[in-house]
Amino acid sequence: MASTPGSSAGSADRGPSETGASWCSRSFFAASPVYPILDAEVFGDRDPGPVLRALRAAGIRIVQLRGKGLPAGAFVSWVSAGLRGARGSGVRVVVNDRPDVALLTGADGVHLGQDDLSARAARRLLGRRAVIGLSTHTRAEVELARREPADYLAVGPVFDTATKADSAPVVSLSGVREARELYRGPLIAIGGIGRTRVRSVLAAGADAAAVISALSGPSPREIGERARALLAAAGSRPGSG
Repeated sequence: MASTPGSSAGSADRGPSETGASWCSRSFFAASPVYPILDAEVFGDRDPGPVLRALRAAGIRIVQLRGKGLPAGAFVSWVSAGLRGARGSGVRVVVNDRPDVALLTGADGVHLGQDDLSARAARRLLGRRAVIGLSTHTRAEVELARREPADYLAVGPVFDTATKADSAPVVSLSGVREARELYRGPLIAIGGIGRTRVRSVLAAGADAAAVISALSGPSPREIGERARALLAAAGSRPGSG
């Protein structure tokens, strides 16, 4: 992770008015340290609702829905279908990039990239109860992000990944360790993480590992089984969340 002159490892304070979802904490991710990202390009026209239910049954507590290639209307429909299908399961659903879609669908929150709406603007739009996540790729971005009203930060890509064509340079496990030193809140590692690498990113200081291709499967049942295997590899107890 690139450094910047005059950087500090101190923790930034946020006022009570900027605090977000109270449930989003390091202990929340410790109970289920795998954070699935479901990509609409992979799922096509399939309803994500059954997959969300299968993931929750496996012990997953939070899932991100991503639809970078979908028009806004289609993305709203896809997210809405998933939320209807997963209603009552208890899984938290976060929308990638689009605070407006999160607001329209009633999702639990939004995950923002560096080029998206700012976390502060998203907080004004979504309110205090929504969860807001923010991607970071460098030391400078972590230092700026920890001063934003975000509930958790993601750092990566930790390893090479083929699931995002415009991904930033690899930060490696040392980048996770550096982000952990800078940031006291929930930290998610992302990028090229599968079953054999989950434990290493947690040992480096991440509270959870975001996974995409490692969960891909032809049916909700198989996806749920892969989630259980990932949770087991992370050292948690599958199905106990």
